[in-house]
Amino acid sequence: MRSRSLIEAIGLDSIVRVSKIRIGKRVRIQGVPAILSGLAVVVLATGVVRFVELAAPMLPEGLREVRELLKTARGERPELGS
Repeated sequence: MRSRSLIEAIGLDSIVRVSKIRIGKRVRIQGVPAILSGLAVVVLATGVVRFVELAAPMLPEGLREVRELLKTARGERPELGS
């Protein structure tokens, strides 16, 4: 007589059997890992949106500073009065 694993005892063996992750030319995810991956993408997208919302007021100034830094690195003279 064989002892049953925890997965078999709970009844998750069929779910685990159909769960697959294949990595090749394309990534294919099926079953529970697909659901978890989709949820992770939604959470990541939410975090990116919140970051952009917080950083949006600072973007114009930051871009201006980067442009001036690149001009200085190239050896161009900075514009007076800007």
